[in-house]
Amino acid sequence: MTGSKNYLMWSNDFNQKTTGSKTTDGSEPTFNLDQVLACPACDLLLENKPVQPGEKLICPRCDEIILVPKGNSVNHSLALALTGLLLFPYAVLMPIMTLDTMGIENSGTIFDGIISTWHTGYWLVAVILAMTSVAFPLIKLFLIFWISLNLKRKRIPGYLPQMMRIYVHADEWGMLEVMMIGILVTIIKMHHMAHIHYDTGFFCFTALMLTALGSSLALDKTEFWRQIEHGRTQG
Repeated sequence: MTGSKNYLMWSNDFNQKTTGSKTTDGSEPTFNLDQVLACPACDLLLENKPVQPGEKLICPRCDEIILVPKGNSVNHSLALALTGLLLFPYAVLMPIMTLDTMGIENSGTIFDGIISTWHTGYWLVAVILAMTSVAFPLIKLFLIFWISLNLKRKRIPGYLPQMMRIYVHADEWGMLEVMMIGILVTIIKMHHMAHIHYDTGFFCFTALMLTALGSSLALDKTEFWRQIEHGRTQG
C-alpha cells in the first residue's frame, strides 16, 4: 500500500470468512465486524487495514475516498474546541458592529438579533436562528471538548459512545458559516448608507467560526471511535 491511493485488498481467507464458507484448513470461519469497512458509495466490503496519516484509503471499485487519517486528532480537536468555548460568550453577547447614520449609532449582538426577530413575530425564524447559530454550535464544541478530554486522559465512561453519536447528528446543524455570510451581506448592503465600526463581537465571532470549523475538520471520527471501543474493551 504505497502512494496516495492506499487500496484495501481482500485476502482469500478474509473473503471466505465474509461469505461464511470453510477456511483453507477446513475449520469454521470466525468473523469480526472490526475487520471490515464498507465503501459509503458502492457498499463494497473491504478488509479494515491500518492507514497512516498522509495516506488515503480509496475504494478499488469506484475510487471513492473512504478514509483520510488525521494526525494527532485528539490534541488538535481538544485545543480548538476549548478555544471555541472560551470565545463563545464574547461572540454571542458582545456587539458585532456599530452603524453610524447621520450621527445616530446603532449596535447589536447575535443574541439581540434573535430577540428582535422573535419580537417582530417571526418566531419560527428566531428559533431556527437560535438553534443553528447558538445552541448547536455550543453543543458541538462542548461534545468535541469533553470527548477529546476523556480520550486524552484515557478515560472512557459508559456515556461517551452516546455523546459521540449525538455529536455526529449535531454536526449537521451547526451553521456559524451561514450566520457569517449574513453578516457580510449586511456589511456590503450598508457600507454606502452608514459608517460601519467593527466591534469586539465581530472579531470574536470570526475567530469562533474558524475554531469551530477547525475542530470539526481536526476530529477523526474513525480514530475517535477506535479509541472509544479500545478503551471500553480494556476497561
